[in-house]
Amino acid sequence: MVTVSCTGMYAPGPDYRLVRDLGLPTTVERYHLGFIGCAAAVPALRAAARMCAAQPDAVVLVVCAELCTLHFRIADDPDQILAASLFADGAAAAVVSADPARRGERWLDLDRFATAVTDDGERDMTWTIGDAGFDMVLTAEVPRIIGREIRAAVADVIGDARVDTWAVHPGGRAVLDRVESGLELPPEALAASRAVLRDYGNMSSATILFILRALLAGDGLREGETIATLAFGPGLTMEAALLTAGVAAGADTEDAETVPTDAVRAEPVASWT
Repeated sequence: MVTVSCTGMYAPGPDYRLVRDLGLPTTVERYHLGFIGCAAAVPALRAAARMCAAQPDAVVLVVCAELCTLHFRIADDPDQILAASLFADGAAAAVVSADPARRGERWLDLDRFATAVTDDGERDMTWTIGDAGFDMVLTAEVPRIIGREIRAAVADVIGDARVDTWAVHPGGRAVLDRVESGLELPPEALAASRAVLRDYGNMSSATILFILRALLAGDGLREGETIATLAFGPGLTMEAALLTAGVAAGADTEDAETVPTDAVRAEPVASWT
């Protein structure tokens, strides 16, 4: 099990509670990724994929749980006001396996991962513990830096690969606007990201899994479709993944209520690129 959160800490942690509450064997291996911010779901999937590549019979549960409203507080600081208006609570999970027998009707192959750190922006997105609780800095430079450097950063993970669909973390409307213009994407390319931002807000790490679930549940998913997944965190850091959609023969892609439990899986080590 890999758990992810940047909105709190306690011990025994959420990984322990999940084992207990789900009735899982107490021998389940547990790992936690903390304070990677909005980008954390991608390295969590990457870690799960590496585990499955090293141990093909492994099944890894990835859980992102963010309770951003725990940190709402009255403040005159514009950064705190922005954080309170932008961030929301959310939780999402994915099951990752290299075993083809665990496929559902639809799934995502985890093909390629990459990390890029921008030349500047280290002080433009920060998340620290102060005397009055968590203090967030989220300046207006964040979307500008992303827009300026997104093309070069994406080239590292995408290369010459064809991209059919984009799953971009909606740090805010300005971030999506900058990604759209920086990559010269058509307006409809980020429709799923904008819909999740509109309906749920920025749920930090959980948000990208909401977007991937929406794509899996949508009626436009096709076998072999490539999905470029991008998320941004402190640093400024971009975490990216290239995924490929799998659809079982005869699966009804118009039924949004039949997303399989084993929706995300990792390819065996021999097929990784």
